Amino acid sequence: MSHDPSHAVSTVQHPVAPPQMPPSPPRTQGEHRPRAVPLYAAAQSGEHDSLWEELRARYGAVAPVEILPGVSGWLLLGYHENLDALRDRSRFSADPSRCPYAHNGQMPQPSAGQSQRTLAGDGPEHRRLRAPIVDALTRLHAPKVTETINRIASELIDNVATKGTADLIGEYAAPLPALVLNQLFGLDDEYGRLLADLSATLWDGDPESVQWATNQIHAYFAALVARKRASPGNDITSWLLEHPSNLTDKEAAEELTLMWAAGHEPTTHLIGNALRRLLADPEITAAYGGVTLPAEDFIDYVMWVDPPLQTAASRFSAHDLRLGEADIKAGEALLLGFAPAHADPAVSAWQARDVMALAGNRAHLMWGAGAHGCPAQSLAREITTIAIDTVVNQLTNLHLAVDPQRLRWRSSLSVHGLVELPVEFHPRESAQPAEDPQPQHSRKRIFRKRHRAPSRGARYGAPGAAEKKTEPTTVVRAPRTAQQAPPSRGARYGAPAAATQAAEPSRDALDHLLASWRDSKGG
Repeated sequence: MSHDPSHAVSTVQHPVAPPQMPPSPPRTQGEHRPRAVPLYAAAQSGEHDSLWEELRARYGAVAPVEILPGVSGWLLLGYHENLDALRDRSRFSADPSRCPYAHNGQMPQPSAGQSQRTLAGDGPEHRRLRAPIVDALTRLHAPKVTETINRIASELIDNVATKGTADLIGEYAAPLPALVLNQLFGLDDEYGRLLADLSATLWDGDPESVQWATNQIHAYFAALVARKRASPGNDITSWLLEHPSNLTDKEAAEELTLMWAAGHEPTTHLIGNALRRLLADPEITAAYGGVTLPAEDFIDYVMWVDPPLQTAASRFSAHDLRLGEADIKAGEALLLGFAPAHADPAVSAWQARDVMALAGNRAHLMWGAGAHGCPAQSLAREITTIAIDTVVNQLTNLHLAVDPQRLRWRSSLSVHGLVELPVEFHPRESAQPAEDPQPQHSRKRIFRKRHRAPSRGARYGAPGAAEKKTEPTTVVRAPRTAQQAPPSRGARYGAPAAATQAAEPSRDALDHLLASWRDSKGG
């Protein structure tokens, strides 16, 4: 999962060619703002490393950009500038109402399925809305969470194991976090498959399909809240509703939508980017196979060199200020630049992206910082490490089915991830799940010993890093054993009423959504 869900805001994507860098205009006395680069025009390009470096060479740590046609803002390219924007609430606000575009329909738009109101603010109201999420995550029963992730990951691999080929994005990395989050929200797997399918539709490029999926997702979470308000269980949705913050049904639905948006797509592409690195880079393959590169440390390396989020429009200047060489006016939009910040020569040039230098380095910005830091990073790490573990230990002779250079990246300035990850492997002779997660062949097992590597903190002496507090959302890893699927009905994780539920509930709005989805899939 990424930061606080309020960060899950992206620039609108337009099917046009990448922008041509304008010539540097002559500076006149008193002129402080250079010509803006139409950043939105680069959305259709899947790789942007050269763009970040060209912008850095021309403008330094902060570049003037057009976020949308006619809507200006600033892209933060420097590591320390991004960290300041994340941490310093006196100069940088998460409240979009501060932006002069907020009232004329020109604001940078949220990603599909999201709202700009919930959690996108500061002060007491933000704390009221954030507290239910933080408290709900601390109530998760860690062994049950691990059991759920293991079960779902294994079932997804079982679905492809006899074929000998798979798309590890569409058939694995994308449905896995959707199904896990759906379980934690308190629903059965079939609803999670509906949610995963709607999620995939958001990226098909057809505006009508995207709008339809967006409306369905909003209806999904509104119906989920209505069901849990009427029949609460032992799950995140019910805990949000019973929290002393007294969320309205609309607020609870928005919070669930934002939790899903911040957790699904970034986790999908953290898994996908990690698997791509593992399969395409012989140095990483050797280090990983020799157990000199622990899974937890490997995830941090991927966060540095292949972050699942590149940019996010989620900060506004609280007043006139100077940042880097830029003079920024009050209310102007700031794009956090995670990918360019991680490549900032001020912090990473000396490492040359060396695997062992970056592995375990948790000073990356993908979890956020300060009041909007990610409250669910332990859960995201658990999903990702189990996802990688399950793939490499249950698929024999796993390798890419195409040349790495032919892999296609999503057309997005925000999400950095593959369209698909085609692989080949030795098919299983039987469709039966493996009894032992360790492979029964001569290939060396990558995960011979699992342990939680200690955090090294911010190696670069980022301001305030030493006093940063971590909210208590740690997920403790349970021993990996073959798992029984939990009952298919009722609240998850041992709800007292689950065993005694006597009658099938009457159909509600959520069941109608599910029935419509089944019909659209031909039953």
